[in-house]
Amino acid sequence: MDTLRLMYVADAHGNELIIRKAVGACREHKVDVLIIGGDLTGKVIVPIIDKGDKYEASFRGNKFTAKSKEDLERVMNEIRFRAAYPVVLSQDEVQEIKEDPAKLDRLFKDVTIEETRHLIGVLEEIVGDIVTIMTPGNDDIFEIDDVLKQSNKIIYPLERVVELPLGYQVISMDYTTETPWNTPREVSDSKLWKKLEKEANRVSVAWNKVICNFHEPPYGTTIDLAPKLDENLQPVYKLGELETQHVGSKSVYKFMEKYQPLLGLHGHIHESPGYDRIKRTLVFNPGSEYQYGELKALIIDLDRDGISNWFKIG
Repeated sequence: MDTLRLMYVADAHGNELIIRKAVGACREHKVDVLIIGGDLTGKVIVPIIDKGDKYEASFRGNKFTAKSKEDLERVMNEIRFRAAYPVVLSQDEVQEIKEDPAKLDRLFKDVTIEETRHLIGVLEEIVGDIVTIMTPGNDDIFEIDDVLKQSNKIIYPLERVVELPLGYQVISMDYTTETPWNTPREVSDSKLWKKLEKEANRVSVAWNKVICNFHEPPYGTTIDLAPKLDENLQPVYKLGELETQHVGSKSVYKFMEKYQPLLGLHGHIHESPGYDRIKRTLVFNPGSEYQYGELKALIIDLDRDGISNWFKIG
């Protein structure tokens, strides 16, 4: 092998359609390695009400009805393709959950685990010989890690080096700095630096052969701009224009500046697709439009000397 083609996609948030599109694009473009960055899991549960003779659901103004088990599977997939998790419940169960936040939390966790298992199953069926790396992100509960680790086809990359052809190594990081939403995998920037240094110690090749699969982008670049929020977490507008601010990690920037890896692959900030350069290191964020089922991805060609070509999809 003289060349290696990578695809990177991030922030699918449970949208099965995006994952299927990514694998389809891998086949179309003859990709060797697919890296699926966090966040992997969804944010919304859609109850499908079991009414005895039929099933009914409503989501984002769409009404769904199923009158058979086969039809029910179709409805469940339509909901999955809209970046939501379907769950079949009775009307009484829905009412109980509405009245008990603890039950809702337990249900969301259980459904997230089960739907992650479903998504892994889909991937295992369709990826074929494409090397597939799947990384959690800050939004993902820790319980999905065991599901990823159980797969015999999907590579779980945390706290290890993933060896690729042509002598390349991938190191990964799921954690981000603190967000307003108190997500499961976030720490202070100083603690993130310590975690990143642990990953640096795993590297056993020259840094120009290292790919950093870090969920959070580096601070102060073109790929970490997000809407500025007020105290109510609403976007701030000035003279009719949306204000933005840098929200990435200073530690990730410092890491890139210190070690100068070949590549930084990032997500987290959906609204900031693009690329930037930190000295010799190229950093990318494909962005995300997961809620619309639109694939946004990067394809990067590597040879023995580094990056030979790259282009974006979507």
